[in-house]
Amino acid sequence: MTNQPVSTDGSVTGDSTNQKFHGYVADVLDGKIMVGVMVRLAVERHVRDIENQRTEDFPYYFNEKAANQAVEAFPALFRHTIGSYAGQPFELESWQAFIIGSIWGWRRVDDDTRRFRRCYVTLARKNGKSTLAAGICILLAQFDNEQAAQVFIGATKIDQAKIIFAEAQRMIGSSPYLRNLADRRVLQINFDSTNSFIRPLGSDRAFDGLNPSGIVFDELHSWREQHRPFYDTLTTGSASRSQPLRFTITTAGDSNSLIWKEEELIVRKMLEGDFPEETYFGYVATMDPDDDPFDEANWPKSMPNLNVSVDADYIREQMREAQVSPAAKNRFKRYFANVEVAATEQAIDTDKWDACAGELSDWSAADVVVAGVDAGGRNDLASIAYVARFPDGFNSDSEVQHRFEARVVNFMDTDTRRDMNEMPWMHWKNIGLVKMVPYVHTAMYEELESEMPKMNARQIGFDPWSTQQMSEQLDSVGFECIQIQNNRFKLHEPLKLLLEIIEKKKFRHNGDKLFRWASGNLVINTDAQGRWMPDRKESADKIDPMMALIMALKLASLAPPNFKGPLVIV
Repeated sequence: MTNQPVSTDGSVTGDSTNQKFHGYVADVLDGKIMVGVMVRLAVERHVRDIENQRTEDFPYYFNEKAANQAVEAFPALFRHTIGSYAGQPFELESWQAFIIGSIWGWRRVDDDTRRFRRCYVTLARKNGKSTLAAGICILLAQFDNEQAAQVFIGATKIDQAKIIFAEAQRMIGSSPYLRNLADRRVLQINFDSTNSFIRPLGSDRAFDGLNPSGIVFDELHSWREQHRPFYDTLTTGSASRSQPLRFTITTAGDSNSLIWKEEELIVRKMLEGDFPEETYFGYVATMDPDDDPFDEANWPKSMPNLNVSVDADYIREQMREAQVSPAAKNRFKRYFANVEVAATEQAIDTDKWDACAGELSDWSAADVVVAGVDAGGRNDLASIAYVARFPDGFNSDSEVQHRFEARVVNFMDTDTRRDMNEMPWMHWKNIGLVKMVPYVHTAMYEELESEMPKMNARQIGFDPWSTQQMSEQLDSVGFECIQIQNNRFKLHEPLKLLLEIIEKKKFRHNGDKLFRWASGNLVINTDAQGRWMPDRKESADKIDPMMALIMALKLASLAPPNFKGPLVIV
């Protein structure tokens, strides 16, 4: 795919593929295709470079035939392998044709190798990034005139890298032109005719000396500082290659995504003209700063595959949740508007929490009552949350639905270094919202031993970090103590449930002022996979009652209906 140029003026030839490429350029400039500022700058850069090509200060030219061959290779060689398009030729959308045509079309005058050595593409989720990247991997390994090409897919974990790798394997298997060219193994695809391979790499696995001709970085937003040595190793090993390509695909990151932030800044500065880097191609599909992410007219800016691989009805479902939930709004902005958000998100709207206040029901009518325990440390607030679950009608599938009620009991060591004469602590102490006790764990044990049987309650959720001895004591007298480690794998679902039942008013508390204060402190940290975790460090103040509530809610949501009658302690 390194043919001699057939056109240098950027004009549209008679070929339909080039019409798709140049049609996209024309439609963006004319405003017929809705794009954000960054994409428009990328298109304007192409047009400007067409005018400057082959000048003394600009040693590059646009090879129409090479661009056309690369774009046509996708439907000729590749098939979609997943979803409703499975089995159909991979016809590039016009925005994809612009990316592929730019990478393979722009050439260096002196040796006719590719101009662009780095490529950065950022889009909202579900816009076909992985499928496009899989095709690029195959082109680089087998059709790049590079003997012994080494193409690596780099991610923070090998399982993430295997997503693109598996798609490349399926593409090869479904193509009559490719399946006999490649030897597909568990963690490597070999091309014997060129002595080349494609291999997934994760920073969680050992790797040896590399000489990459192609690198695909997947979901750069999830890379953290601990991944930097791995990132640097991959980006500095291509010096001996004639036209290496580093291709990065990602959605937007958060304030902790430092490697992503660095790369995003470079690309934006380049497109804005503040960083003259002629060998870097950037395509930043994102909403602009003043755009309303809930305005459907803006969606094509970050989702160019809207109504192709992205279902608009699905986006509307996500939008409806985001319009009523602060956490869901941040998630929508990041993954569908493709804009940076804070790493932490305030979880609960205080007005909505207040709307759930009321007199608690008779808990003897509950089908389940459980407890959650956050024991804290010597100078910390410690909390027990009791949660009752009540049947609340049926859904359309005749499944029982539930509502939940909660109350908390809070403790503080009398020897605490906290000044309990400060407000509001002094007030909470005086009205009994905080029980000052000499031994917090002893007081919590006595509270649970006394109160749980009165509510026919047996299960208690604990973070095992500081409560192992207490849980063993409670186990010994007949309770069922269940360890709930405080990580996002255990707490994402009950945290999500809490926000849902608050939103739907399927939750009730007794108006406890300390409980309200803790709910306002709760902040959520979201990881690269969208999983939530209460963030103690970033929360405004103590969230111990909320941690106890979330653990209790996890048990309550999973428990079978409880038996009736008193719990006999043996």
